[in-house]
Amino acid sequence: MRTKSALACATAAMALSIGLPVTAQAAVVTVANPNISSDIGARIRWGGTGFEASLFDSDSSPSPGNQINQSPTLNPVGTPVWQLNVGYGFKVTFDSATGELGLGVDFNGDNSFGAGETLLRTAFSLPGLTSYQGYGFNYLQVAGNGSVSNLSNLKINGSSFPTITPAGVQTDTYFADSSGNPLTQIDITGTLTFTGQGSAGENPAWNFRFISPEQPSAVPEPGSLALLALGGLGLAAARRRKKA
Repeated sequence: MRTKSALACATAAMALSIGLPVTAQAAVVTVANPNISSDIGARIRWGGTGFEASLFDSDSSPSPGNQINQSPTLNPVGTPVWQLNVGYGFKVTFDSATGELGLGVDFNGDNSFGAGETLLRTAFSLPGLTSYQGYGFNYLQVAGNGSVSNLSNLKINGSSFPTITPAGVQTDTYFADSSGNPLTQIDITGTLTFTGQGSAGENPAWNFRFISPEQPSAVPEPGSLALLALGGLGLAAARRRKKA
């Protein structure tokens, strides 16, 4: 009976480790500029005829004016009219399981992202890749341009960061997973407030760029390793009892 019980415990411990994520998602922290061009991203800006939001592929230059293959835009002609000095909630997401990039802007202020307030995209122009499915990103860049806007209530994967207010020039802040693992599930939320119309083009503009895609290595989490070790001890105990 004791042998069967030990074997059952060992089997159960190993079974619990099956299906767990292969990498842990630690807290997101600010880091130095990695000086690497961005790959994909989301943009919310003054577009000349009104404020607009879009998803994009980025070319070799990380500056705001060099996005290519832009998706259809949200609010491209100012309907509804974007009010100055009013905070608008937004959300930028990436899911490694599907390779999907998402963007939402709460235009009507109901604390949700409904019809006409969201964009989703999985098709990109990728150098050397067919999609970002199964990949994570080593860095995030939050870039604000101009002096007539600010980003508050910023959260990245649950980690909160101070308000960002560009001082008339582009302000870049970079983020990464504190564990060094690629970010495979990304959830960026915050509030954007525009205090003036600025000028045509990219002023003011906010860009959320994902940088340096990498396929995560299949390294078990500490919890999985502990369960496997427990299972091994159980099997060893069972063998000793059987010999006895």
